[in-house]
Amino acid sequence: MELGEKLRQARLEAGLSQRVVCGDVITRNMLSQIENGSAKPSMATLQYLANRLGKPMSYFLEEQIVLSPNPQVIARAREAYAGRQYEQVLHILVGYREPDPLFDPEKHYLAALCALAQAEAIGSREPRQAEMLLERINRDSVYYTEAMEKKRRMLLYMAWQALEEEAREREDYQRAYFYACKLRNA
Repeated sequence: MELGEKLRQARLEAGLSQRVVCGDVITRNMLSQIENGSAKPSMATLQYLANRLGKPMSYFLEEQIVLSPNPQVIARAREAYAGRQYEQVLHILVGYREPDPLFDPEKHYLAALCALAQAEAIGSREPRQAEMLLERINRDSVYYTEAMEKKRRMLLYMAWQALEEEAREREDYQRAYFYACKLRNA
């Protein structure tokens, strides 16, 4: 909320007219300009207005603070990421609460980096798990880069190849098994 809006709100909450707040120190026109944001008061004028409205001067100078439920989650995720514990980061981020305009971009970036690293590490051993990790990446993040997308696509391709190879091996095994059964029964 802007300074002028805060002044107007405080004046209306106090039930005072502009004329009463101005007194003999400033003009009503000047207060109107301040409340509308077209003029900025001097520190002396602001102190006078704060006194008239029964508020501390800091009330009008403080910026609105954005509170987040996620600083501890992000701090733990950063620490795990610094230690290259990518799977741990993904587990930590499960506790993240959205939406959070303060940390959402960083959360999505960390999740994408860790999903890429995790999928790369497990790709050929657990292609289905790698595919799931890669499909869940939020590609709309402001930090998501073209290089990250290229790596994601390459890893997806490798996971799909591994899944196809598994399917071929399973088919070959089934054919061999049925052939062996046929020979035994013949």
